[in-house]
Amino acid sequence: MTADKEKPVSRAGNALHALESMILTGELQPRERLVVNALAERLGVSAYAIRTALQALEANGLVKMESNRGAVVSDLGADEIKEIFEVRVGLEKMANRMAAAHVTPDDITRLEEIEARLEAAYAQSELSEVIASNAMFHNYVAEMSRNQTLIKMILELKKRCHIFNTTAWSSPNVVAILFEEHRQYIRALGEKDLALLDELPERHFVHSKALFLQHLDAKKANFSPPPAL
Repeated sequence: MTADKEKPVSRAGNALHALESMILTGELQPRERLVVNALAERLGVSAYAIRTALQALEANGLVKMESNRGAVVSDLGADEIKEIFEVRVGLEKMANRMAAAHVTPDDITRLEEIEARLEAAYAQSELSEVIASNAMFHNYVAEMSRNQTLIKMILELKKRCHIFNTTAWSSPNVVAILFEEHRQYIRALGEKDLALLDELPERHFVHSKALFLQHLDAKKANFSPPPAL
């Protein structure tokens, strides 16, 4: 599956949003170097605009500066991953229960439309669209809670989870499970099945966590320290 190429941005002020989108959709991968001149040429903006955007992205945790590599897309360690998922599952459970109290037939129809768009994008190997549609699905459920504080917390935490995006969609077996669980979300909301709505976040997000922890273990196993001088 290949990511779509980023279209040139029209104004320097859009550089921040363009780079954030490229990170959150997996077009820029964790640990990938962010070369200022190359990004400026790619997005059709000045090097100054890119440097300014990278500073803002560093402030919100999506980019970090390394002494020997410069700016890179942020990564997470195993302990951070586990902590993030514990909090996210708790927040999603709260959002699900609140959403069930407000759900309408139009909401169910909209979720079905988003899920159809997601599955069509996966069938066409459009990774960026897959990730965007998956985010749209979960964002819509969160917004149904009508609790602005909860919505903001979930959206901010999801940015920290961006590194799971491409990993979660790399396994066809896991993708089939994710699609089925999305359908269960829709059915549980329509039926106001609170027991299932409490259970689904535990199951749904564990796939991404497990795959990424496996990815970290593989990186450790393949790591060779530089030779001593």
